[in-house]
Amino acid sequence: MTDTPTDNPTRVTVIETLPAPLDQALKAEAATAPALIAIASDLTLSGDYGQEWLVVTDETIRVYPAVNGTLPAPRLNVQLASIKQPQVESLVGGGALVLSIAGTPTELVRFSNAQQRKFGRVVKYLSDVVSYRDNVAKGKEVKELPKLEEDKDEPKRCSGCNLLLPDGTKVCPACLNKGKVLMRLFGYLKPYWKLTAVVWTLMITGVLLSLVGPSLIGPLTDKVMAPVQPIPFEERMATLSGLILIMIMTGIASQSLQIVRARCVVKLGTSLSHDLRTELYSHLQFLSLRFFEKRPVGSMISRITQDTQALESVLVDGLQHFVINILHLIAIGILLFYMNWKLTLLVLIPMPIVMVLSHVFWKRIMSMWRRFWHTRSRLTATVSDSLSGMRVVKAFAKESVEVSRFREHSENMMMADRAAEQTWTTLFPILWFIASTGTYIVWYFGGTSVLNKEMTFGTLNVFLAFLGMFYGPLQFLSRIADYLARSLTSAERVFEILDSVSEVKDADDSVALPRIEGKVEFKDVTFGYDKNKPVLKDVSYTINQGEMIGLVGQSGAGKSTTINLICRFYEVQSGQILIDGVDIRKIRQQDLRSQIGVVLQDTFLFNGTIAENVAYARPEATLEEIMAAAKAANAHDFIVSKADGYDTKVGERGQSLSGGERQRISIARAILHNPRILILDEATASVDTDTEKQIQEAIARLVKGRTTIAIAHRLSTLRNANRLLVLKDGKIAEMGTHEELLEKKGEFHRLVSMQQEMSKIVQLA
Repeated sequence: MTDTPTDNPTRVTVIETLPAPLDQALKAEAATAPALIAIASDLTLSGDYGQEWLVVTDETIRVYPAVNGTLPAPRLNVQLASIKQPQVESLVGGGALVLSIAGTPTELVRFSNAQQRKFGRVVKYLSDVVSYRDNVAKGKEVKELPKLEEDKDEPKRCSGCNLLLPDGTKVCPACLNKGKVLMRLFGYLKPYWKLTAVVWTLMITGVLLSLVGPSLIGPLTDKVMAPVQPIPFEERMATLSGLILIMIMTGIASQSLQIVRARCVVKLGTSLSHDLRTELYSHLQFLSLRFFEKRPVGSMISRITQDTQALESVLVDGLQHFVINILHLIAIGILLFYMNWKLTLLVLIPMPIVMVLSHVFWKRIMSMWRRFWHTRSRLTATVSDSLSGMRVVKAFAKESVEVSRFREHSENMMMADRAAEQTWTTLFPILWFIASTGTYIVWYFGGTSVLNKEMTFGTLNVFLAFLGMFYGPLQFLSRIADYLARSLTSAERVFEILDSVSEVKDADDSVALPRIEGKVEFKDVTFGYDKNKPVLKDVSYTINQGEMIGLVGQSGAGKSTTINLICRFYEVQSGQILIDGVDIRKIRQQDLRSQIGVVLQDTFLFNGTIAENVAYARPEATLEEIMAAAKAANAHDFIVSKADGYDTKVGERGQSLSGGERQRISIARAILHNPRILILDEATASVDTDTEKQIQEAIARLVKGRTTIAIAHRLSTLRNANRLLVLKDGKIAEMGTHEELLEKKGEFHRLVSMQQEMSKIVQLA
């Protein structure tokens, strides 16, 4: 499915490869009834696989059965103006596009789950058209006829290879430019260029010193051990002593330089690792909530810890060893050519074979390591998930199930690791053997030269010594494909996050709002977590400064979504949210959220002391201020009754405290934060009556002088609200005071009656 320009002859907004007869028919009708949508389903009304075509024009909606050769008559042809309530009805393995035509629900087409997103867009478009026509009929001011919006969340494909791109990134692993990735990695060395220069200088000096020892083998053989010409014993001893002394001094200097270089490398490596972790973690903090909804926490932990450690390895150890080995190859290669260019050329005969084989197996090794990192990430996510929910695991006696789940992921990781390692350990000896055949060539042709007295035995020994040193770097470089495969897959995973852009970010022309007064306005707000399935639909209302509003409705009506939008965790898809008359998208997020306080049903406490959790929004707060906030939240008494008082550790997620205690600490945190807008999301849920009374008293003190938005399933707890907004199916069904809504005997009255009936059932039980 592709979007086409609006100047297309048929004006088709969304079009697929049309059958020729249908294409010709749409073009013929373009002047009088231009097609707005032409889209294919993959199921028939009977549920069998088969193609049907949905065509929407300015005036009609038509459904054509499969087009084979000639254009059949439409199976369904209705006026666009007569449709109501377009929706997707979920079926087993798929769905159906359903419209209300003249009051009768009518199924237009069916489709499989693979096409849910596509037809979700169509339903959203048709809903906009219905709303547009209704507004026109009522004489309201309307904009132009709605258009089918581009699906920005649709899985993207690589323009080069057409493979699906990983979530949250535009980088295709198959088409990854390795050179650019490496250059980007090297960019992290810039802040440490002085230390890097010192390390590289020490490396070059160490390489030069390493050449001294082997070069002394020639004179040691030809002038001391087996002199070519007679030399006096005393002179041979003096030469031996001098050569050994030079070797010792060279060794001491080389080792000293290595120690200094190693210490510098450790300093460089730890600094780089710290910078990478901090940059990655900082970037994660400022990404939108939608980013985290798609990714397990364990996977993010793996990237922050293990992947950044792998990048440290390639930037420090890998880079310096790469440079050292390249320098060795260059220096030794020059010496070998200088000593005997013919033998050197013979040594290089196997090299092209090694290079070709390394290139051939590169992609295979790369894919294997990518699979290993993926399985490792899943294992980490499983461990994080299981340990975080340990109480639930034990409550349902599912320890063995979790062990089995862990074992399965661990086995997958083991198999991926084994496959990659075994593949490389099989290939490497083959490559190494092919490369080392040059040694046998040197022994044969070099030995022939010594026997023919064309070369001294000492010179051959020096050549062989340097050749041995030449094969060391060559061995490393022959493994560079494996090494880079491991490192670049880690780089991909880190850069995938660093390249992710937050969906919610400050506008270039954002304004500072150091003090919020608290007036909140919703103007025709539409929003859905899936853009084609709105949760809120054209919602408009105003919350005045200092007013307490209660949000009421069934689960899924849009209460929590309203809170998410006020906090700007997500962006509205259409309409506006105004704070003190300023569009929320123009307010800096720091100014907005620093003046909003939230008390949630599922209170989250950090693994620290009670005092640290109360002072989370204001770390600079004094103990007196913390205690005052705790007293206002009715939390002081239970805090001081604990052995360590305000220094009591709350445990991970506050699990060492009861639900009511956690809730009151959360309220104390909000009181100390002193927000201008307060949000209470089921703040008294799941607590006993005495605790609820204490929490209600604390909330009564907290809401004074603030704009408050409260959600509560216990509708009686909202009696003190100035107004109640009753949400149903994403729209405001009713609005008024508690008493006014009861008198209306509408949706709110129905909800209250249901709760009263449930209470009677509980009492009878």
